[in-house]
Amino acid sequence: MKLTKNFKLEEFTYSLTAGRLKIDNSVPAELMSNLQLTAINLELVRKVLGHPVIITSGYRCPALNARVGGKANSAHTKGLAVDLRSPFGTPKQICQRLIDAGVQFDKLIQEHNQWVHIGFSPTKNRQIVLTAVKNGGKTVYLNGLV
Repeated sequence: MKLTKNFKLEEFTYSLTAGRLKIDNSVPAELMSNLQLTAINLELVRKVLGHPVIITSGYRCPALNARVGGKANSAHTKGLAVDLRSPFGTPKQICQRLIDAGVQFDKLIQEHNQWVHIGFSPTKNRQIVLTAVKNGGKTVYLNGLV
């Protein structure tokens, strides 16, 4: 099912972990409008980067979210966030480009210099920018891009 020109529902729900553990990661009907909003915003991200966006983690049902160590209130469980990569560049370069272009987001996180987490709000985007780093085996969130 196509959500937008370049994004399919399957890109948001595919999960190796869900498949391995036989977790049904289907999106409830009441969250489809959130996925649509996220997909529309990702079209802008794709346009700004000038390169495809590869979703590495999209929607997560509560069971999947718990198994991957996600926070209980994660925007992933609401269909309002994705983790992504792009041939555009490093996660830091991607984040900087989105900030410089004025892309509206709720939360943008450069995660461990491995991927980008971007979340959107259906009401008011807060433009929060963080960098996630490991400190003594624990993830710490620093303000801004580091």
